Amino acid sequence: MLNKYIFALLILLNVGCSQKEISEDEKQLNMYFAEKQKINLADYKNYVVVVISGNCGSCTEKTIKFINRMGDPKNEKFKGIKKIVIVPDNNASVLDSMKNKSIQFIVDKGYEMQKYGVNFAKNTFFEFHDGTLVYQDVLYLENIDKIAKKYNLIL
Repeated sequence: MLNKYIFALLILLNVGCSQKEISEDEKQLNMYFAEKQKINLADYKNYVVVVISGNCGSCTEKTIKFINRMGDPKNEKFKGIKKIVIVPDNNASVLDSMKNKSIQFIVDKGYEMQKYGVNFAKNTFFEFHDGTLVYQDVLYLENIDKIAKKYNLIL
C-alpha cells in the first residue's frame, strides 16, 4: 500500500519537474499576443519576434537592416520560420523602410505592450523553437552585428 503512494508521488514529481520554466518576458509576450493581438503563439512551431522599443534611433537604423535581411526570401536560416515585428506607434514611420511580405508587422497603438509588461528599453530579438524560447538578445549598436553574424546575415 505504501509503495502505491510512493509510486504516485514519484510520478507527480516527475511530471512537475518536466514542465518547462517560462521567463517573465515570454509570459508577457504571450499575454500581449493572446489578449491584444488575438494571436496564439503556440500555433507556430518556430518563430522569431522583434520588438522595436522606439527609444533608440541609431540602433533602430541597424535593426531595420537586420529585419530586412531576416525577411529576405533567399535567407535559408529563417526559411519556414514565422517572423513577427512589433513597432510602437511613435516609430511606425520605420515601417516604410521595412516592406516585406514574409514578415508580419504589428503596430502597437497607444503603447499597449507596456500595459502587458512588455517594455524593453532597447530593440529586442526573441527566437523560439517548438514553442520554447531558445535565444533572446538586444538589437543594440555593435550587438546587432554579433547577432547578425550568428544568423549569417550581412548588414
